[in-house]
Order: sequence, then C-alpha cells, then structure tokens
Amino acid sequence: MPTETFFNLPKEKQQRILDAAKKEFSRASLKDASIANVIKDAEIPRGSFYQYFKDKEDLYYYYFQTVRHDGHRYLVSSIQQANGDLFQGFEEYFAWMVPEIFVGDHALFYKNVFTNMDYHGFRRVTPHLEKNSEACQDKQLARKKHQKDLLDAIDRSTLKVTDDHELHLLLQLVMHTLFTTIADGYRRVLMDGSYDIEQINRNFESKLNWLKNGARKEQDE
Repeated sequence: MPTETFFNLPKEKQQRILDAAKKEFSRASLKDASIANVIKDAEIPRGSFYQYFKDKEDLYYYYFQTVRHDGHRYLVSSIQQANGDLFQGFEEYFAWMVPEIFVGDHALFYKNVFTNMDYHGFRRVTPHLEKNSEACQDKQLARKKHQKDLLDAIDRSTLKVTDDHELHLLLQLVMHTLFTTIADGYRRVLMDGSYDIEQINRNFESKLNWLKNGARKEQDE
C-alpha cells in the first residue's frame, strides 16, 4: 500500500507513476521487473520512489488493485442479481472479467499476473477473502467491509456450509478455480491460437458445475 506521501502528490504525478508501473509490469513479471525502469519513465528520483512505496511488490499489488477497483463491487452485484446464488453470480462475474483480461487495455499486464502467480500472489490479489491480516487499521476496516458485503450477498440456505469459516473456504476454492482457469487459458492461447475466450468460459462453467453438483456419477441401483 502506498504511503501517505504518495497520496499527497498531485494527481498528475501519481498517474505518471502508475503509467510507468503499467509499462514495466506489462513488459515483465514482478520477479523480472525493474524499479530503475519505473523511476526513469516516471521521471522521479530513486529516493522518492521509496518514500512512496516500500518496494516494487508494494507498487505492483497497488497497481493491480487500481486496475481491478470495480471487480469486487461487480462480484457482489452479480451475486445479488442472481438472488444470492453464489455459483450463478460467479459465472456472470467471470464472463464480465475475461474479455477485459484477455483483450482489454491491460491485457499484457494481466498475462504477466496470471501466468506467474503463486500462492503468495493469490493471497495478495484476493485480500477480501483473508480473515486475518497484519494490515493497518484503515485497510483492515475496508477489508472487513468488503468481506461483509460479499458474505451478505450470498444465500447460504442453498449451500452446505455451517458458518463463516466454511463459507470462506468455499469462496477461496471458487476464486482459486477462477484464477487457475484464467492462467491455464493464457498458457493454452500461447500454445494454440485457436483457443478462445468462449472455450475459457466453458471450462470455468464446467468446473463450477462440478463444484456445485459433484463430479461423481450416481450409481444405478
């Protein structure tokens, strides 16, 4: 999370830094990205960068959140419009986000995000699913509100969950399925140009149906 010093900068300078972040993180993964390239393109001294961000990871995940700022709101809205149906809401959410991720303005950035994601990265990009956090008080309050909005939108009577802990586990499972489907889609697109967004959507729908209905066939009596 940026420091207060960053948020006190003129909006134009903040945007210049974010534009530099987009360029660098679209060029390379977090591991291979260079702070030197960011500060050069943003036209700021290296010392100033560390007044704004702890390190390049701090900038990376903040940039991700700025790009995806409407994502959580759309997920909650999708579940609400599906009358609390978690799986139908996620289907709608996935169909909305996939074109943006694969062909939108930030497609190259997303490619690097999803093809290089590990467990640590998954936790950083889904903070609203984390029950415990060492974040500052303001971030904790915002995260709790996001969690509450999401949990309140879900009709639990349709799910085999007994408490918030089990609902969190289910949400993590569904979100992990979503992220791995996108990552697999990127890899397949790179290997096979005919592999398209519609196929990625179908794969996600199949996985959700297995989660919702089970993958085991009923045996004939």
